[in-house]
Amino acid sequence: MELEHADWPRFTRPGFRLEFCYPAVTPQGHAVERTEEQAVDHCGDIERVHLTSRDCRELYVEVVRFRDLATQDEYLQHRQYLDQRFGAGSVSGLTETSLREWPAWAYAFRWDEGERSVLSFQVARDTYRIIYDPRSGLNTQVLATLTIAE
Repeated sequence: MELEHADWPRFTRPGFRLEFCYPAVTPQGHAVERTEEQAVDHCGDIERVHLTSRDCRELYVEVVRFRDLATQDEYLQHRQYLDQRFGAGSVSGLTETSLREWPAWAYAFRWDEGERSVLSFQVARDTYRIIYDPRSGLNTQVLATLTIAE
C-alpha cells in the first residue's frame, strides 16, 4: 500500500481473497458509504461490497465474489443483464488484461448518464468482479491498493 494511503481503512473478510483500502472521506469531504451483502442471485452465491460517495461521483467501486463460477460465464450472464437494462450494444467485448502481476479480464458498459469499467479475476474456483467509474481518479487509487490474499 502506498504511504499516502496509510490512513485508509482496509477491507478484509475471511474467505474473501481480494483486499483493498479506501478512504473514509473523499478528498472533497464526502463520507464514503460501505455496504455489504451476501445473497443468492442468478449467478449463485455471491458476496458483495460496495463503496460510494453518495452525493457526488467521486467514488464508485463494487467488488463481488461469485463462488464456483468461471470469469467468462459471469461475463455472459452480466452482459445479458446489462443488455436488457441499458440496451443492445451497451456492453463491450471481454478482453484479456492484467492488474499489476495478476491476469484479468476487462469489459465496459455505458448508458445515457454514465459508464463503468469492469475487471474480473479468477482466484481458485471463484470469480471476483470489480466495477468502477473510470472517470474518477479516486477509484484508480483504490484499485492500486488491491491485493490477493493467498
